[in-house]
Amino acid sequence: MNLHRLRCFIKVVEEGSITKAAAALQMTQPPLSILIRKFEEELEVNLFNRSGKNLELTASGKFLYEQGKELLDVSDNTARQLVEYHEGIRGTVKIGCITSANLFIIPNVIKRIQQDTPHIVTHVWEGNSSYILNELRSLSIDIGIVRTSVRAEDIHTSTLLEEPLLLALPPNHHLWEKDSIEIADLQDERFLLPTTSQGLGIADDVIEACQNSGFTPNIVYRGTEILPMLLMVMKGAGICFVPSCYKHFNSPDLPSLRPIASPVLQTKLSIITLRNRYMSSVSKRFLALTEEIAEEMMNVYNE
Repeated sequence: MNLHRLRCFIKVVEEGSITKAAAALQMTQPPLSILIRKFEEELEVNLFNRSGKNLELTASGKFLYEQGKELLDVSDNTARQLVEYHEGIRGTVKIGCITSANLFIIPNVIKRIQQDTPHIVTHVWEGNSSYILNELRSLSIDIGIVRTSVRAEDIHTSTLLEEPLLLALPPNHHLWEKDSIEIADLQDERFLLPTTSQGLGIADDVIEACQNSGFTPNIVYRGTEILPMLLMVMKGAGICFVPSCYKHFNSPDLPSLRPIASPVLQTKLSIITLRNRYMSSVSKRFLALTEEIAEEMMNVYNE
């Protein structure tokens, strides 16, 4: 199979038209149309149902698109692996992660990489779990770091870090006077909770803990980012729960954090990768360093 033609076919599918694909490939439309026709002749299948200017994938075209992306990924990774074998570990690793990972883990990993393996370049895309899953499945990233639970046959998940949830209270809140705070003490509070975009997350654990304590939380805000919620807490808008890594923000503009005595709530950061996808030496090295950093953080939490 001609890999150049395969790349052009995939670009046509992703751009949605010959014209847009030709522009993206920096070529004119007629040669690209001829190339796609020759590709179909080579394979002896019709890849598109053609109706005027509209292109619709046939069943064979859909199959080739899905399999072809994996084939090109293997081809590209083989080329990178050859360079690594010849020159040592070097190259680019593409990471998708949630905000807390980008704030508290990635900087330490980058520092360790610069010390140990300076020829690795890290590209990071930040977003919610659904975004990271989509990027992983489209082969746009190599590794994902998420906080929600992901259960899917094509995804391999491993726990990177487990940490307690802490309670953020507004300044001068009456609960500051208590030596020990329990979930039951929060029955009359306004809750600011993170949106769960995929699987189960912090909000689900908090709601379940409240219901087990005999009440349904009064949720007044749902959002995708924790830092804005902490600023809202400072303004007295309500309370929120955050992973204990946020206690390392020593800012007068953010609230102090208190542990919950009962029940103790935990949250997990997880590494997600595609099953059966080749992992380059660069990705393996990044993953190993990330696990080292996470283990060091866990030791701090357990002290």
